[in-house]
Amino acid sequence: MKFGSNKQQNDEPNVGKVTVLSLGFELTGDIISKSDIRADGILVGSIRTDKRVVVGEKASITGDIIAEEISISGEVVGDLYIKGETTIYANARVSGNIKTSSIFIHKGAQINSGIQVLKSMEVEEASKSSKINSVSREELYSMLEDRSATRKSREVPVKPISQTQKRTQNQPSESEDDNNTIDYPRSW
Repeated sequence: MKFGSNKQQNDEPNVGKVTVLSLGFELTGDIISKSDIRADGILVGSIRTDKRVVVGEKASITGDIIAEEISISGEVVGDLYIKGETTIYANARVSGNIKTSSIFIHKGAQINSGIQVLKSMEVEEASKSSKINSVSREELYSMLEDRSATRKSREVPVKPISQTQKRTQNQPSESEDDNNTIDYPRSW
């Protein structure tokens, strides 16, 4: 059996896929994903996914979050629009408005938020006011696919370098000046 040939994963393209912001990683910008998101680093930007978001104990997120579900153990400063379940653990620190279908808050959590428990359709409607929802998912994914196709069409094929060419390129050219700078071929 080949690695990754699980039939179920082929039928459902996002099964088992997780976007990870690792511990020690810092990112400024929005994250939009079709898969689950696990944050253990620092994010200054918003998150949007149709799946689950997990905010690790050492994570810090400053921005709105739109998701199906969320579990928070770290810090979140921003509005939450969660169509499903919101779980806030004892070590969590949350500031911002929370609109969710259901919420579980563990003893010890620090919350400085307004909380509204709504039907999932009402949460989805409320999420439209977030800046991260200014472009529809379909438009965004279409733009990303177009960008990827354009980038591939501009790629220049790389020719292998022969041993003779390697030796020639490693030697200084005749235009070497007194500062020991070397003029390399323009193809670099």
